[in-house]
Amino acid sequence: MALLSLVEVITAIREEGIEIQQTEVEGFIQQSWVIPLHEEGGYFFDEADKARIELICELRRDMAINDEAVPVILNLLDQLYGLRRTLGEIREAVRELPPDWRAAFEKRLTESLGE
Repeated sequence: MALLSLVEVITAIREEGIEIQQTEVEGFIQQSWVIPLHEEGGYFFDEADKARIELICELRRDMAINDEAVPVILNLLDQLYGLRRTLGEIREAVRELPPDWRAAFEKRLTESLGE
């Protein structure tokens, strides 16, 4: 997906049935809840930024999460996604191991998870 301007990301979010104002998105940026690309022409959002804005709206409106809790939740989600990325990289590295090393690694992992 190409980068979206502030107006375009708001329009795209509204098309999904989420009512949002420009001032809200600007507030999310000021709080560093969303960190879009910032250039001379303004802010530009990728798909992850758009999804994050939608999540923030859901947390605040649908789940009644207060503004003090939002950054805590976002931080935990960022950590979770980071760990998933790392786990994927480890999985790829294990797949590239010689078969006997891979078997030894998998055996050790199974043993440690069973403890």
